[in-house]
Amino acid sequence: MYSKIAVREFLVLKTVLLAAGACFGSAAVALSAQLTLVNQSATPGTSLLIPVAFASQDGSPSGVQLDLEYDSAAMSLSAILGEPARNSGKRLYAADLTPNKRRFLIVGFNQNPLDDGVLINFFVNLSQNAGGVYALRLSNPVATDPDGQSVPITGMDGTLTVQGSVGQGVRLQQQGVLNGGSLLSGPIAPGEVITLIGAGIGPASSQQPVGSPSSTILGGSSVLFDGTPAPLLYAAPNQINAIVPYQVFGKTMTQLQVEFQGQVLAGLLQSVATAVPAIFTLDSSGVGPGVILNQDSTVNSPSNPADKGSVVSVFATGAGQTDPPGIDRQVAGAILPSPKLPVSVRIGGLDALTLYAGAAPGLVSGVLQVNAVVSQDAPTGPAVPVALTIGPASSQAGVTLAIK
Repeated sequence: MYSKIAVREFLVLKTVLLAAGACFGSAAVALSAQLTLVNQSATPGTSLLIPVAFASQDGSPSGVQLDLEYDSAAMSLSAILGEPARNSGKRLYAADLTPNKRRFLIVGFNQNPLDDGVLINFFVNLSQNAGGVYALRLSNPVATDPDGQSVPITGMDGTLTVQGSVGQGVRLQQQGVLNGGSLLSGPIAPGEVITLIGAGIGPASSQQPVGSPSSTILGGSSVLFDGTPAPLLYAAPNQINAIVPYQVFGKTMTQLQVEFQGQVLAGLLQSVATAVPAIFTLDSSGVGPGVILNQDSTVNSPSNPADKGSVVSVFATGAGQTDPPGIDRQVAGAILPSPKLPVSVRIGGLDALTLYAGAAPGLVSGVLQVNAVVSQDAPTGPAVPVALTIGPASSQAGVTLAIK
């Protein structure tokens, strides 16, 4: 669930931070920025959220690198960038150094300092054989200020105590129901592509639909909303990607259940919103370059920016009910429903003329395509903010478009 990066780019960014870190000895004495893990406890076979708290103290770090050491035999780990880092325009990169050690890098195409708060959220899924006290070590922290100078930073380790019997804890928690575009938790909307992160909620090996874009059962796993099966796009031991059935439209709450071969593994009472818009991103992290096509149908990127005055196509989810009313189609066909709620686009803080907002031809139900004109007054750069508003709700912070 975390962002992946090309090896060369990761090494370049790592070298920059480490080189700055070498200057630590000459830095002025200051109160160190602080990374903190809180001690937690759980039972075997459960899922829990472990945040990494960040406090800038006297410094103003703009980039942070850290290593997390954990027991990969007892737990699996997914990482999602925290809201303060998203709001600062940062991205999360990760690489496994050893089976029990993972490096995380938080940087962006800007000099904005990182806001205090939760820097990273770790979704920890415990195996059914886990037991005892496990160390979670934050090692090798490095930070730089907006000018690339070293900032003192320290990390406080945590522990995870696992005791009790399998089945006493929660396999899927509220924070593990994520918008598939933003990877943020919260209310769900009709037709929204969602990602479920939990412990042992899916089949023993990863499964994808065969012969069709979606299936209501994958490897014996299914997800239901008030008894209505959801189309599934992917299923694995600790992750399921699904589409919320349009039948939840008009409800304020819905009962979500995850089943395996008819046996209920997890259940949640989930709130329902009219729309929860989120733009898909190229690395599936919820931040960074969006899944956006230029006017010539090529993928927008810093190396392939859009022209001012040209039309771009933005792909998103969470638009809610459609007109005509959405049904759980596998693929958008000749009839292309549009959201019932008004849709608008802002690029670089400026309103963009919307030419089309509706189902994406050839893609599964729940994927929204919005064609908009890049304003002649839009700023240039490799990471210009882009946002969708659908009805009263707006898409996540941190999604960008490259403009020349």
